[in-house]
Amino acid sequence: MSAHRALPLILALVAAAPACFPKGWPPPEAPLYLERTSPFDVGPYLVMLAPGRMAVVLEHDLPEPPRISWRTATTPLGERTALEIDGLWVATLEGLPLDEPLSYQVSSAAGNVGPVAFRAGRSRGQRFSFAAFGDTRTGHDVHRALVAAMAQEPVELVVHSGDLVETGGVAAQWALFLQIEEPLMAGRPLLAAVGNHDNSQRLHYRRYFLADAVAEGNRYFYQDWGDLRVIIMDSEVEARRGSEQYAFLEAALRDGAAKDMIMVLSLHYPPYSSGAHGSTLELREVLGELAPRYGVELVLAGHDHNYERTKRIDGVTYMVAASGGAPIRRVRPSWFSAAVRTEPHFVIFDVDKKSLVGRAVNLDGETFDSFVIPPNPPRPDFELESVVPPAPARRVATSGGVR
Repeated sequence: MSAHRALPLILALVAAAPACFPKGWPPPEAPLYLERTSPFDVGPYLVMLAPGRMAVVLEHDLPEPPRISWRTATTPLGERTALEIDGLWVATLEGLPLDEPLSYQVSSAAGNVGPVAFRAGRSRGQRFSFAAFGDTRTGHDVHRALVAAMAQEPVELVVHSGDLVETGGVAAQWALFLQIEEPLMAGRPLLAAVGNHDNSQRLHYRRYFLADAVAEGNRYFYQDWGDLRVIIMDSEVEARRGSEQYAFLEAALRDGAAKDMIMVLSLHYPPYSSGAHGSTLELREVLGELAPRYGVELVLAGHDHNYERTKRIDGVTYMVAASGGAPIRRVRPSWFSAAVRTEPHFVIFDVDKKSLVGRAVNLDGETFDSFVIPPNPPRPDFELESVVPPAPARRVATSGGVR
């Protein structure tokens, strides 16, 4: 999308956004944070550490640490001086109530921000919504427009399937990504997978997403939000049987199945894809075994710059939702395709007890795919050999050189 088309859309979405939120959200003291008016180089933005535990993060050269206060609609809950961690100012908000609208404010020598509305999680059985998209990379106008559109939805967290930036070793690209994401990330945690373009020995992903605190320095982790468990995989490192990531993944899935969670996996390389790169057979082998066995409802992926939702394969739905700014590419349906599309988009999921009710939305605000993903009960006796042999698919090398 060209800049002259994107800007009016962004402004219209921003103007319309407050009316699109349900009654009582955000609280009166916390107007929706939509425009970048922050005095800081980056942030503030949220990083989810655990249900009821959030970090407020910002980056700026300040003579003294900023202070962050937080509250419910009626009651102050706390105030804290941020700590400097790896060049970032980080304040941890702990003991936050679930199911309740909250807000925070940042006070500093450079200026103040807030109140900013957010939630810290949900109890089991509560209804809520989350958004998913991916492959933002270099299309900044498209990225901004998608963020503005998602910000008018009553989503409480966002899942990104990787390739946040074009070149993972360039710090300025991460700063720009976070500045564009601010209307979302100021009040909603972003659970982001690493893509091949994000990979770098300079560890910008690890720094900005507090991977040491969230995932013990790894780039795979999970977070629970009500009945939902989102498991983020790192498709840039080994995931086959015998690897550390495989052991993590199986343990997270086993625990989620025991707790009867709705389970969503997110990673960059797609196990099933009809797009330009095609299916990643190594990951299909791993997830084709584990996802049906432990009852995964949805596998979200990126890498191919299109939209594709598969038929249910052994109870599992696979989706590529990856036209967040990277150059879009044509896609032709395969034997496993239920819906395909080539245009910028995001996907909204309503979590309703044991089902995921979804709709894929384009930049014109049109819903071009609506669907329901039903519960997928675990099958402990499932064996990969029971899967019908798939059609031929291309193998994709997991290296930073893949485009």
